[in-house]
Amino acid sequence: MMKPLRPIALIAAAAALTACSTVSRIGDAINPFNGDEPTQTVPEDGRVSILAFEQQLTPDAALQGRAITTPAPVDMVDWSQPGGTADNSPPNSAGAAALDRAWTTGLGEGSTDRVQIAAPPVIADGRLYFLDGDHRVHAISAADGDTLWTESLRPDEGRDRTARGGGVAAFGNRVFVTTGFGFIAALNGDTGDQVWRTDGGAPFQSAPTVAGGRVYATTNDSELMAFDVTTGAVQWNYQAIAEPARILSASSVAVDNDSVVAPFASGEVVALLGANGRRLWSDSLSRSGRLTSLSAINDIAGRPVVDGGAVYAASHSGVLAAIDLRSGQRIWARTFASTQTPWVSGPVLYAVSVDGELVAFDRVTGNIYWMQQLRRYRDEEDRTGRVSWTGPIMVGSRLILANSLGDVVAVSPANGETLASERVGEAVFIPPIAANGQIYIVTDDARLVVFR
Repeated sequence: MMKPLRPIALIAAAAALTACSTVSRIGDAINPFNGDEPTQTVPEDGRVSILAFEQQLTPDAALQGRAITTPAPVDMVDWSQPGGTADNSPPNSAGAAALDRAWTTGLGEGSTDRVQIAAPPVIADGRLYFLDGDHRVHAISAADGDTLWTESLRPDEGRDRTARGGGVAAFGNRVFVTTGFGFIAALNGDTGDQVWRTDGGAPFQSAPTVAGGRVYATTNDSELMAFDVTTGAVQWNYQAIAEPARILSASSVAVDNDSVVAPFASGEVVALLGANGRRLWSDSLSRSGRLTSLSAINDIAGRPVVDGGAVYAASHSGVLAAIDLRSGQRIWARTFASTQTPWVSGPVLYAVSVDGELVAFDRVTGNIYWMQQLRRYRDEEDRTGRVSWTGPIMVGSRLILANSLGDVVAVSPANGETLASERVGEAVFIPPIAANGQIYIVTDDARLVVFR
């Protein structure tokens, strides 16, 4: 039986994410996914989009006659970082993307009233690694789901029995794990044995990113830390503006050469020098004068993407921006609220909004090729039961997305037409990943469903 839609989880204060406490969610008064109706003052039916008064997405007439072509698919053997690659800009992965189910298996504990899984699995050297809701790391065969090993990272002592946050990344036969218990660990990829462990001083909110001999991760009080990949020693840290409210997610930094681009709950996106953490530039993707308390949450819950010398990032409060990586100057910005990671493919940037609008933007100008309204409600006729979408990624020159009703869709990047669809039977809040021609979907119950 399908689980009810999980609300967008919001952290009411930094202390609310400590391992010994229950995450406090912003209540019905400002959370449109907590019930059937949005809550702002609106006309009689009470069902106006969060963004209805804020944005008008209109395709650019000058782009209507321009055909969209996707780069040739690439054989992706690994998806070793939460965003696929260190810069969060993986290529069009080879595969049929026909959404034919290949196999399924369990990945431990899923979301409960006390914990929510949020970080995607990663794949390296033929193994898939995943951090479950009980803070157990699972290693399985990425080909058929056979269990290779599991390792618990929950402390044996102390009052902290549950925790939220963290994720995994893999590099050089090591699995790097950030935890909601406030430490980061490196495990042997073959056995799960602990290689090193370092205390971060606060629960980790983000999944890790590994690049240039360092592991980068952000705590729930917006402190970005850089660890030595071999020893776990802290090399530097950067304290951003601490934000008392955020979307419960497992974002991660983007790394391009020696530039580290970090998203924060305040709506800041900051570029730093990987060698020493020196700030290069910062921008704020927040918007003032929001219509509701929920839309005032500024969090960049998706991952920033670095591609072709530009940074692309979106905030929940309604700014999608392209920023020059070297100078920090904005190339363009559009009113567009999203909690997902944009996808760059050739001349196009694809993104899905909090209201289920899938949009193809020109990556140079920010103008719109096309937009497609995805399913918004469990009951479209009565407009009840809001639906949230995750993704997209690109496999076989198709955009792949999943939603909180358990729908998985393959969409044409040329015009937004749905080409194939399947159901996994459970809510999905974690973005899909892809490797070796297969698409991996983790449900909210920590069930792994694999499609070809």
